[in-house]
Amino acid sequence: MPTSAAAGVRRTNVLSVSTVRRSLRSTLRIESKDFGKILRYGTISVVSTAISLSGLFVFYRWIGLSPTWSNIVATCIATVPYYYLNRMWVFKKSGRSHLTKEVLPFWTIAFVSLVLSTLAVKFAGSQVHSISSKNVRGAILVAANFATYGILWIAKFVVFNRYLFNTKSDPASTS
Repeated sequence: MPTSAAAGVRRTNVLSVSTVRRSLRSTLRIESKDFGKILRYGTISVVSTAISLSGLFVFYRWIGLSPTWSNIVATCIATVPYYYLNRMWVFKKSGRSHLTKEVLPFWTIAFVSLVLSTLAVKFAGSQVHSISSKNVRGAILVAANFATYGILWIAKFVVFNRYLFNTKSDPASTS
């Protein structure tokens, strides 16, 4: 029998917020100053997601578009404010947008995200035929879209922060 209280205590690893933060910083190479950007990026994502998911539901439930077309139209509508709000508020870029360095890469990323979310929505749509309530089917489509974009959220932030809207690598970032 151990005489010391410490000798008989088993050590367990506890997952804490600071541990997760350190792990994310080292894995994604996110600096402390980037957490303000992440907060703003999250805010913009909430706005864009609200526009996109509302549009998806409206286009599917009330206008009668297919799940695929509902997702395409809703995402295209939401991407326009998403670009400008990210560029101006999150990443503090001003001046004219650069077509080949910002606009085309952003829309390419948006298109790839759209394809992935559309595949998820299309798959979900093919699985819900036995559900009689169109409201429930619409909610399932919204959940499929939301889950896909949730998975892509961090990856897109890293790409936007490091490459697309990085003011360090672009000395003329205001032009």
